[in-house]
Amino acid sequence: MTNKKTFFEKLTSGIKFNSSNDYEEEEYEEEYLENSDDEKKLSIKSNSDDDFENDYEEEIGELSIDMYRIDNAIVIKTMVAGIKKVDIDITLTRDMVVIEGSRQPENLGKIKDTYFEELYWGGFERTIELPEEVDIEDAEATEHHGLLTLILPLIDKHRQARLKIK
Repeated sequence: MTNKKTFFEKLTSGIKFNSSNDYEEEEYEEEYLENSDDEKKLSIKSNSDDDFENDYEEEIGELSIDMYRIDNAIVIKTMVAGIKKVDIDITLTRDMVVIEGSRQPENLGKIKDTYFEELYWGGFERTIELPEEVDIEDAEATEHHGLLTLILPLIDKHRQARLKIK
């Protein structure tokens, strides 16, 4: 079993929460490393069993979605407010949709004090297994006021065509 930190533990600077709502502060070692230019760098290492780099890898957010069927199409909706259309990547197969991208904050200058920080900034991804096969050629994606809507027509399994022998 690994001791990988939860997103909340990363936000609370190493305070670990357990199921009884108690917490314990994680201990850190500080050591100074010298590089080739004789400058000193501070390296903070966790005393936990996890690898330091794995403790602080970037968290990937997951989009919330609505998915339903209307007539002969599956409709998926998700909020992507604050994200440029070019920063959203949608991959579609007959039985799966992957929506990924990144939301970056505006750089308005150096932040002096933070009073609230509740919005999610950074990479996001959502993989959705579709309940039925869709026609990827006729699928559509639109965005209006931050609402991304995918309309995925179902494959017509009763469609017939006649082939002529050449």
